[in-house]
Amino acid sequence: MRSVLAVTLICLSLTAQSASTIQTPRVVSLSPSITEIIFLLGRGDCLVGRSSYCDYPAEAKKLPVVGNFGIPFLEHLAAVKPDYVISNKLKDKASKQAMESLGAKVILLDDNSFDDYIKCVKTLGVTLNCRAAAETETARFSKALEDFKDLADKVPAASRPKVYVEVWHRPLLTCGGKTFINDLIEYAGGINIGRNEKAEYFPCSLEWIMQQNPDIIICPAMGSGKSAEVARRSGWQHISAVKNNRIYTGLEQDKLYRLGPRTLEGIALLRKHFYDDAKPEPGTTSGEGKIK
Repeated sequence: MRSVLAVTLICLSLTAQSASTIQTPRVVSLSPSITEIIFLLGRGDCLVGRSSYCDYPAEAKKLPVVGNFGIPFLEHLAAVKPDYVISNKLKDKASKQAMESLGAKVILLDDNSFDDYIKCVKTLGVTLNCRAAAETETARFSKALEDFKDLADKVPAASRPKVYVEVWHRPLLTCGGKTFINDLIEYAGGINIGRNEKAEYFPCSLEWIMQQNPDIIICPAMGSGKSAEVARRSGWQHISAVKNNRIYTGLEQDKLYRLGPRTLEGIALLRKHFYDDAKPEPGTTSGEGKIK
């Protein structure tokens, strides 16, 4: 009888340890947006390492750096013994194989569209045992998108501003229609001048931008106060955005280029520059706290 009881207690102990392990997996994030989502879902306790680009929220900076964006430092990564390595992309297949050889399960989550964001949150909800928080976030995000769309739809297409978003300036680089930045512009009530291009991101010339004649120019990567410098580009004095002084530089890049919890703030930020009467939108959050 004692032996049976002892075996039972051992089994219960092992089961409890196993459940504990499942409840708090050791996770490395090699993507800034994934790190943000994990903290938003209240599972920052799972993170044991990050990429050098994972800088938000503030707690993320306390984690050891074990790689760059999508590029693991295998020796550093091995030292933190992760159960999972999660990223939007990896430099190459060899990196994935090397991490798997260390005993980590590698999870790659797309970040090309708003639907991808929803899927990412749901996957993390299952993986990190926080389904309720994931459901709360997907509901918040989806409802806010509906609200933004309703606002955009109230403006006739002919009255919406044509927008040039300069993703980078050396060389000039903008976004096509199959990008979430294009979707940011549309939900904010604008029209992306590159929407008909098949490429996701593509180089463009000064002349091409002049032909598109945007009403608004957005240059997040240009420092604050650089609008005059942009306006002085050759031939651009005839562009509507330049003539009407509607060039905006120094915007918060993470809200526009990082598909994550603050993407809704990115839409609100663009809308504020598109429409003078734009007010703070429902569903946005500027806090660093987790979902309650």
